[in-house]
Order: sequence, then C-alpha cells, then structure tokens
Amino acid sequence: MNAEPARRALLVAATALPLAAVAGCRGVGALATPPAVSPAVRMLARAIAGEQSLVRRYQAAIRDAASPAAPRDMAGSLGPILAEHRAHLARLRARLIVPAGSAVRLAGQLPAAGAAIPASPAAVIAALRAEELRAAAVLLGTLAAAPPSLAQLLASISASEASHVPTLDRLARAA
Repeated sequence: MNAEPARRALLVAATALPLAAVAGCRGVGALATPPAVSPAVRMLARAIAGEQSLVRRYQAAIRDAASPAAPRDMAGSLGPILAEHRAHLARLRARLIVPAGSAVRLAGQLPAAGAAIPASPAAVIAALRAEELRAAAVLLGTLAAAPPSLAQLLASISASEASHVPTLDRLARAA
C-alpha cells in the first residue's frame, strides 16, 4: 500500500515534466541575448545597400534612356553595367548570414529612394559616374578592416565599379 502513493507521484511527475519543458522553452532568447552583429556583417550590409542604390540608379537611367535627347547607345551601354551591379549584389547577399534575432536590418540601412534623376542625359551620365567613383572609394576604405576573404570580394567589386567610369566617359562624350 505504501508503494501506491509513490507510484502516483512518479506518474504525475513523468507526465508533467514534458509539459513544463515545453512551456518553459522560449528558444535562444531564453538562454541568452542574441549574438552581437560582427563588423564583417555590418560591412556586408553597407555594401549591399550601396549596390542596391546603384542598381536603382541604373534602372532609372535606362528607363530614361528612351528619351530622344539621350545618346544613341545609352541604354545598350548601361545594360551590361546594370547586370554587373546585379551580380555584385547577388555575391554580397550570398555572403551575408544574419543570426536570428540580430539587430541587422538591411531595409533600415538602405539609402532613401535616391536623389532625383537629372533631366538631361549628360547630367544622368555625370551622376552615374560620380556614384561609381564614390562607391569604389567607399569599398576601398573598408578593406583594411575587412577579413581577408571579404576584403578580396570588396576590392574586386570596387575595381569593377571604377572600371565602369571609362564607359560612362565615352557616353558623356556622345551626349
């Protein structure tokens, strides 16, 4: 008869234990605060925001290249550059791994919709040229603090952006 209450207590405890474990489980948040965002992740997020901005600018410029005042080959010359920026963006996004619950939000780091597109084709080309040079310089400025593999990618993208300038110069002469 003494074994009966002990057996009941054991059954109640065995039944309640999984329920208590499930009720108390709150994922990683219950164990600790989310991991801090690394400087490399912040660099990637900024580089992604910069590439997204360039993609938007080139898309707008190509839309406006249909203007009769635009140089004859403007859309044809800007299309391959846009494709390269999209490839850069894909490579950067592929490298970005954001831990769940972290504070990195790409949408919050995106520049505003962008400056107004200049009215004349020559001004559009000049603005794109300035953006390319600025983007290349920003990426070069991050290389010293970047981990080696990320520095290699950022240097490659920076060089590509600088290489777009001669194409834009050729278009500016035609405008």
